[in-house]
Amino acid sequence: MCEFTRTYKSILGNKWSLNFPVFLFDRDWFRLKKVTLYDLAKELRPDNSQEAPEIIQYQQLLKEGHDHLLAIQECWNEFGIEDFHRSLRNSSEWKSKGNNGWTFKKYAELLIGYRKIIESKEVRIPLIILGRNPKEDHQLEWINKDFISELPLSD
Repeated sequence: MCEFTRTYKSILGNKWSLNFPVFLFDRDWFRLKKVTLYDLAKELRPDNSQEAPEIIQYQQLLKEGHDHLLAIQECWNEFGIEDFHRSLRNSSEWKSKGNNGWTFKKYAELLIGYRKIIESKEVRIPLIILGRNPKEDHQLEWINKDFISELPLSD
């Protein structure tokens, strides 16, 4: 019996929890890894740099036509120099290394969507296909009963 089938059968009828599985597929190494929702954020760190209030405020000021130095000064006054620059540095680091489109918002949507699926008595398991380079987004697919029934040697 394959890992998808075993995992699917193991969660049938279970109540929602952060111990539910998520599969990560690394296409470069052709490697499949199963983690719990609880461990997903450690395994695949979501980028929340653009959701920091300091960055949101700064971008809003720029959008409104403020000079960037005045926008920085206003953010310093509101958030403090250290906090504002930490947020700016985090944002810059994520932009330079790439986040494969894996933001905190997408992570939260996965959790909420998965929970709704399970609570509606359906069983689907998320499969995240990892981007091959930092600029390629991770892809989210769902393993369901139909997918499993099409697998060779599925029960």
